[in-house]
Amino acid sequence: MVLIESGYTSFDADIHKLNEIDDPTGRYTRALDGRFRGLGGSSSRWGGRMIPISAYELGPRPDIAQPAWPIDTEMLDDYEREIEAIFQIDNSPYDNSGSARVDPNGLFPRDEKHITRRWAKCPDYRNCNVATLLAKQLKDLKNLDIWLGATVCDFSLDSDRGRLRGIAAQNLNGNTLSIVADDFILAAGAIESTRLLHLLDAKSEGRAFAGCHALGRYFQDHLKAKVATINRRNAHLTNRLFAYRFVNSTRRDLHLELSEHAQRQDASASAFAYIAMDLASSPLADLRQFLRGLQKRDVSSRQVLQLLGNGGFFARAAYWRYAKGQVFIPEDIDLGLMVCAEQLPVAANRIRLSDKDDRFGMRKARIEWTPTYAEEHTFRTTIRHLDFYWRNSGFDRFCPLKLTPAAENAAIPIIDDAEACAHPSGSTRMGLNPPDSVVGPDLRCHAVPNIAVASSSVFPTAGSANPTFTIMKMALWLADSYLGGKVTPKAVLEPTA
Repeated sequence: MVLIESGYTSFDADIHKLNEIDDPTGRYTRALDGRFRGLGGSSSRWGGRMIPISAYELGPRPDIAQPAWPIDTEMLDDYEREIEAIFQIDNSPYDNSGSARVDPNGLFPRDEKHITRRWAKCPDYRNCNVATLLAKQLKDLKNLDIWLGATVCDFSLDSDRGRLRGIAAQNLNGNTLSIVADDFILAAGAIESTRLLHLLDAKSEGRAFAGCHALGRYFQDHLKAKVATINRRNAHLTNRLFAYRFVNSTRRDLHLELSEHAQRQDASASAFAYIAMDLASSPLADLRQFLRGLQKRDVSSRQVLQLLGNGGFFARAAYWRYAKGQVFIPEDIDLGLMVCAEQLPVAANRIRLSDKDDRFGMRKARIEWTPTYAEEHTFRTTIRHLDFYWRNSGFDRFCPLKLTPAAENAAIPIIDDAEACAHPSGSTRMGLNPPDSVVGPDLRCHAVPNIAVASSSVFPTAGSANPTFTIMKMALWLADSYLGGKVTPKAVLEPTA
């Protein structure tokens, strides 16, 4: 196996410029700060939040005219324990069945039907970067060649057989690498994987994907907006409610979802809410910067000195960590309630090739993307149910919500200021019908079957969870399929009524 990686083992500013896009509307702002080239990809910056997309959101949702994912999602769930073991995280449940461990004092309501409470899992920062986490395995594998600084710039096609024969890559010094192979996997993130398929199609003069109407279309992301500030009237109890927990040394992060009942009731897409800390000049900001430095393998002496200057704070933080099993949030840190709304597939939201070139003379990705009324409806639905949840649970007595002007006034569109979450998906969507999808349930391209795509770009819908956990499940399943292991059952390929 040969791994071709555009970046290096650490951040390179010139390589990072290859992520620049052509954005005529100026709305998609996460192309540069949401994705990074290099061994390990964006895991060098990733927060590590792992949580599966809910079973309801993977199934048919007739209320919003969305079919089920055309893949055996229970089969993908078989990989959860394997991923948790790789990242050295706890294997307790994500849903409320694990409440005794993450909410031992019963602070959260147990019977709320409008908001579903789950708990994401986050590995230690030192384990977030997969290049660091898997360094020994990568070094020891005898059948793996890794080429860094190698950006794919050309394709060799077998037009008679409708297959990709080989690729050519270049580095910044102009050196070229050519590889001929039987099978190819694109695992370059949603935007870049889609751009590469467009470039391949252009190389074939539009013949490779001539019968496909979906390549690049249905580009989607979660839309994020702050909807309220949490008044920490009782700072201690607020800390107990919303600070990160630790279960068997795994950090757990509160994930409040719009329930299946609420989605059906309001014909709404999905959404999730989380609590954000405004760290500003807090010692917690210094700690996070230090830990992110470990993740990026770039720690400075200045960062170490800043930590040493906050001994009193860290003594108190250590007490909360080991005596209460939580992160300590100083009283002067504001908490914000953030909502991330699922963006439903719209054909007009798309990635295609720009007429502008990158430094290799390859056409950049042009992203035509804008939020729609459907996301505004999802925001409004979620805010209404969260407000009821807050009052019904009694949270409003000691940490009431102060809604933002847009959240409080329906005449001010929330989507106007909402930003993408850097969770791009949908632009090489999975499906059963080749004209309407790019890959099949086996993740191979309908049009060029020796190319598979291991990316959120194959997601038919986004659901209400960070996409990385699902991407990793699909990647492991895809690897097993090449090794002759687990194979998609034929029955799964039948359309869902």
